[in-house]
Amino acid sequence: MTKFTLTLIAAFGMYCALQAQSLRGTISDAQGNPLPGASVVADGTNGQFADADGAYVISLSPGTHTVQFSYIGYISQTKEVTMGTEDQTLNVSLADDAVLIEDVVVVGYGVQRKKEVTGSIVKVDSKQITGVQTPSFEAALQGQAAGVQVSQSSGVAGAPSLIRVRGVASVSAAGDPLYVVDGIPITQEYFLRGNSGALNNNPLAAINPNDIESVEILKDAAATGIYGSRGANGVILITTKRGKKGTSFEFSTRAGIGTAATRPNMMDTETYLALRQEAWENDGGTGYVWLPNMSSAADDPATRRE
Repeated sequence: MTKFTLTLIAAFGMYCALQAQSLRGTISDAQGNPLPGASVVADGTNGQFADADGAYVISLSPGTHTVQFSYIGYISQTKEVTMGTEDQTLNVSLADDAVLIEDVVVVGYGVQRKKEVTGSIVKVDSKQITGVQTPSFEAALQGQAAGVQVSQSSGVAGAPSLIRVRGVASVSAAGDPLYVVDGIPITQEYFLRGNSGALNNNPLAAINPNDIESVEILKDAAATGIYGSRGANGVILITTKRGKKGTSFEFSTRAGIGTAATRPNMMDTETYLALRQEAWENDGGTGYVWLPNMSSAADDPATRRE
């Protein structure tokens, strides 16, 4: 056998050894049902999806690879696979993620498991609400739910937050969502006590954030099927905490100090009276100007002087 033939055989052997081999198999659940669309990722970059029967095929070069199998609602698995010069078969069974699938959410007319919910619902638990110091609980929803815009309505102390679910739905009508506390709709009317200028209070500020168990936001149009036109701008369901077995005590307190950034430059008594007298004369008045809460313009100049 010539050197050329030996070299050709060696080169062909190396070529076959370096060729990518196939890793194939099926992905199923604990009951053996296939999981179509399951994800298969090798070394964090090379990825494929399972077909309708849960079968997958992925090409891997010879050597050791880390392959991750994952599916929504199931616990991911990571396998170490050593590929040689032949194809390999690896069947994987994924276990249910009970914490994710069996989570209970409020849907307006009761409770459902999260895997059975078909509407667009966002759940915010009490830890996310109490973790942010805000004047009212609805301000703590900012950044906690996709599609929910929370902004400050004005700079007045105690002013409520402006909440819009799925954007602005009307140009002239109000866009506030409907608030339901333990199944009872509440009125978010800022002028419920009458128009008191800047002293209008936020009705939602009366709800203690520490008493809230969870907040569910119904964002889709299905909310109108439950609450009618009042739920056209979305519905915010507030579930408060219930009594539990056992006795526990919780105490929390907060204190703060506020200082004025700038103070007005006030006039002394002599300068104020001089400016008031000058304004009185410029306005056509004669004699001494009357002093507020002490005399009136009807008094004679002598009385006003005193």
